[in-house]
Amino acid sequence: MSGFNWGKYSKPIILIVFVAALSILRPAAFLTVSNIANVLWSVSVIGIMVCGTIFVFLLGGIDLSIATLCGFCAVVVVEVIHYFNDSVLGLFVGILAALAVGALAGCFHGFIITRFQVPAFLVTFATQSVFMGLSMVVTNNKIVSCTSPKAFTAIGSMKILGFPLPIYFMLIMAVLSWFLLRKTVFGRYVYAVGGNATASEISGINVKKVTILCYVLSGVTTAIGGIILASMTQQAMASTGSGYTNDVITAGVIGGVSLLGGEGTVPGAIFGAVLMGLLNNGLNLMSVPSTQAGLVKGLVIIVAVAFDALQHADQSRKKVKKIAAKKAA
Repeated sequence: MSGFNWGKYSKPIILIVFVAALSILRPAAFLTVSNIANVLWSVSVIGIMVCGTIFVFLLGGIDLSIATLCGFCAVVVVEVIHYFNDSVLGLFVGILAALAVGALAGCFHGFIITRFQVPAFLVTFATQSVFMGLSMVVTNNKIVSCTSPKAFTAIGSMKILGFPLPIYFMLIMAVLSWFLLRKTVFGRYVYAVGGNATASEISGINVKKVTILCYVLSGVTTAIGGIILASMTQQAMASTGSGYTNDVITAGVIGGVSLLGGEGTVPGAIFGAVLMGLLNNGLNLMSVPSTQAGLVKGLVIIVAVAFDALQHADQSRKKVKKIAAKKAA
């Protein structure tokens, strides 16, 4: 067992152990297609959003505005649908409008960060209030329901082979993000900039362009999350995406994405989102009081992050030993 690569298989092992434990504790309730589908459905928006924000994390940046931007994009798509008399055309235009808002928001973030050298934390901290304010103004701080056209509600509730559409959207976004990061020059640039921006610029990488594109991707996936969330709840309001910033960041960290940049994978981030969903579901099935649920979740997250940190430390030690061995030879 000494040659077993724990770093490579740790996340699948953690998932298997977690699923096995819940299956033993609640065999009749947990290990069913409907419950697993419900777990994945509940984390699908988080999974979709983390597929874009991971690009920002890999740069060593952060986007604190994703929760309120998600809510604003939800408001945009619903309001445009109503403007076009709840028609399919309105849905099409609304989706395009929401995606444009997300892309423009990301472009603005990237431009301010790169052009004026303002920390991402400060820029996105400010714009989260802007997006919340815009949502309040557009909705008059009220809940705006939207139950038609049927194509809109189908986005969040329609099932294929027993699984809701949002789960498939999450998988598609995960594949696309993985492809961009692992199979394209742009993906290599993202890791390079996150590892060392100065060295990347000296080597000829357009750091500003890469940074802006990463924030645009974050904005677009946030918009997609807002559209799907609006369909799931069949309504939109200023607080639609409340709490999603913490959830997305937590999913990334649990999945081994370094907030310092240069390290992390899409499968790892999705793993973090799914683990959060399983944890919430398990606590509900075991009827853990809400007063204790936060404590349990916090402890599990700490263990998962600590385990991942130990793996990275072990990998770093192995690299140092290899370098030392080469120099000695």
